[in-house]
Amino acid sequence: MRKNIIRYFIALCGAFAIACTASAQSTKWFKKARKAQLNIVTYGVDGQMIGSTNGFFIDTEGTALSDYIPFKGATRAVAIDESGKEYPVRCIAGASALYDVVKLRIDIKKSTPLTIAVANSLKGQTAYVMPYLSSKATVPTITTVDKAETFNERYAYYTLPVAVNEKSVSCPVMNDDGEVIGLVQMAASNSDNQCFAVSADYVRSLATTAMSATFGDYRDILIRKELPADAEQANSFIYLLGTSDTTLYLDYVEDFITAFPNMENGYTMKGEMLSAKGDFEGAEQAWNVGLKSVTKKDEIYYSRSRTIYAAVQKTSIQLPEDWTLQRAEQEIDAAYDIAPEAVYTAMKAHILYSQKRYAEACQLFIDVNKTNLRSAGNYLFAAQCQQMLGDTTAVLALQDSAVACYTKPYVPDAAPALLMRAQTLLALERFRDAVVDLNDYEHLMSNSLNANFYYQREQAEMRCRMYQQALNDIERAAKMQPNEPLFQAELAAVNYRFSQFDEAADAARAAIALDNEFPEAFRILGLCLRQQGKEKEAKEAFQRAIDLGDETAKNLINAQ
Repeated sequence: MRKNIIRYFIALCGAFAIACTASAQSTKWFKKARKAQLNIVTYGVDGQMIGSTNGFFIDTEGTALSDYIPFKGATRAVAIDESGKEYPVRCIAGASALYDVVKLRIDIKKSTPLTIAVANSLKGQTAYVMPYLSSKATVPTITTVDKAETFNERYAYYTLPVAVNEKSVSCPVMNDDGEVIGLVQMAASNSDNQCFAVSADYVRSLATTAMSATFGDYRDILIRKELPADAEQANSFIYLLGTSDTTLYLDYVEDFITAFPNMENGYTMKGEMLSAKGDFEGAEQAWNVGLKSVTKKDEIYYSRSRTIYAAVQKTSIQLPEDWTLQRAEQEIDAAYDIAPEAVYTAMKAHILYSQKRYAEACQLFIDVNKTNLRSAGNYLFAAQCQQMLGDTTAVLALQDSAVACYTKPYVPDAAPALLMRAQTLLALERFRDAVVDLNDYEHLMSNSLNANFYYQREQAEMRCRMYQQALNDIERAAKMQPNEPLFQAELAAVNYRFSQFDEAADAARAAIALDNEFPEAFRILGLCLRQQGKEKEAKEAFQRAIDLGDETAKNLINAQ
């Protein structure tokens, strides 16, 4: 018994000695670490506080780490240091809802940082949980690492055999050298006798990418995000973000210009957005600054040209006096003089078309199709130019070229070319060829066709004696739009041609019920009644058609 007491006393003394040694080690860095700690308060859209949590600086430029949950739905946040001084959170530099962590940029001239440990702590090594700022504790809580599980190949997730309350979330966990190894995480319950910590090195590694603009982790935080460090990624981030919040969008564009002052994208985005907001003077200033700052000046001229061109198309907008199609042409010419790109040729072609300079525009669209920008669309634009010039033969040749850009079986992109060529073939009275194109168009667009399409095809089918197909189409048109008297009258006419006089008479009466002053409907009804042997009623119908101005009915009323 005496031996056991002695052994216990020796063990107790050893443990006390270790604790004393650890305590002595921690006092060397505790006060400095305290200066890096923060209390962080987040606020929502209504200005009300969402939550209060902890955090700490990890560099001298104001980068800090904290937990995610209080930032969800937050529109702004402030960080309060040991002395009680308050600093605004400028942006979110990284976020992970899965691990409940965020990386922040805080507006401060110079911050006192904690050093993040390069190596992970191992099981059994001493760990120190820093108290939160408002705690009266003057030393950290000393414990050991119970588990150190690896995630993402290199980072540690720690289990510590010590109880903490919710006020300790995001407090730093330190090693013997005063380096931070992790952030305290919320315990499963207040009765837990252990807590967890996620690697501080992992949180430091978080960064925005282009796709962050679409990730829920980032979108759920309404505070501005830091742009990706790579220019292409940053540009894509802004594009994916969208322009629904123009103020925030312009803030990001300003960030882009600050980060990449020699890149044209920032100035073009700013100029185009300010123009969209009606700030034409601001747009001009943005482009002019860009012309002085970037090497690819042609992109600036192109941006200004297409913006002016688009604005001119909106006739309801009050524009600056020099925002004209002529100015748009000058700007695109300046871009082309620097870099003779096909896209600039295409832009000029559209400008010339709007100026009704159809022959010049047509040639430019054809020229574009000699480059890597060859497309069916350019042939269709050229065909439209020839349409305005009245050269139907040239129109059809260009539309043939547009359709030839696709191979059978056609893809949906071919639909506009097929429909436009069908319209030209109808005008040239090549009805059977037109029906072929309309059939292909129907196959591609079957889910979005309206009654007018089927009426138009029925008219072509009637002209080339495809009577059954014509009947099917006009029946479909009348069913899709039963309140249109024209379709009911046409249904009556086609049924009459099929000697289906009862059906024809019913359709004619339906047309008259919809429009009592439709002379053709009365004439068709008269023909049907005559075939049914109802001569008196037939003459009454013919007379009504005559009264409404139908000349053909005059030749029918007394005919037998």
